[in-house]
Amino acid sequence: MLNSLLDVLNISLQERNFSEKKLPSDFQEFHNKDSKYIIKNYLFESSKYRRWRVTTLNGGDKLQVFNTVAYPNHSSEKPILGVDILWFGVSNKLLAVLDFQPLIQNKNYLDQYCSRLNLIKEKYSNFDNERMKEIYDSNKYFSPWVIICRGNKLHLDRELNKVFKMFLKEYLSMDDIVIDNQFLNNKEIRSKHIEYDRYSSEKDPAEKLFKSFFGKSWTEKFVKEFLFTLS
Repeated sequence: MLNSLLDVLNISLQERNFSEKKLPSDFQEFHNKDSKYIIKNYLFESSKYRRWRVTTLNGGDKLQVFNTVAYPNHSSEKPILGVDILWFGVSNKLLAVLDFQPLIQNKNYLDQYCSRLNLIKEKYSNFDNERMKEIYDSNKYFSPWVIICRGNKLHLDRELNKVFKMFLKEYLSMDDIVIDNQFLNNKEIRSKHIEYDRYSSEKDPAEKLFKSFFGKSWTEKFVKEFLFTLS
């Protein structure tokens, strides 16, 4: 059901000359014991991005998940792109969170790199759920303009792909403007990426979900060797 998002992403990455990296077979695709849940993963890189990872989880009519995180090279102070989209088929509920996740909470940094997210929120008001913001730590890796939708199938069918396309376009367009780093040097950027992975590996709620579906051993390896490699 969320495969169209992967198609949108693949087109954008191909246009930007990304190459796909080969993954170990148990990361490429992994099934739980009765194959009711299937996880697939993809990894891309380019001259400007050291990692762009994608995860899809297919639980049939019960659950669909699309997650992608993009890490620019350590020479760029750009935010880390983060997307989590979950569709709960039984209850017909959509949860979507999209953000340019800032490396620092400096106002000038946020205005320069993250503020254009507000254009998306203004155009798609259903993706401007202020009530949900309280569940995220605004002092860490979320911007003031984090895009959040807690919706239904109408939002899934009518708006999600459009929002995702616009979100990708705004993020990738930053690569077309040559801007010298103004806030962080390369060493500080690498340090912030390490902090991000450590923070995310501790806070990511998906780990419990993966353990329940795929077991503790595989999940711990997956978190350390694929999701958050600098943790």
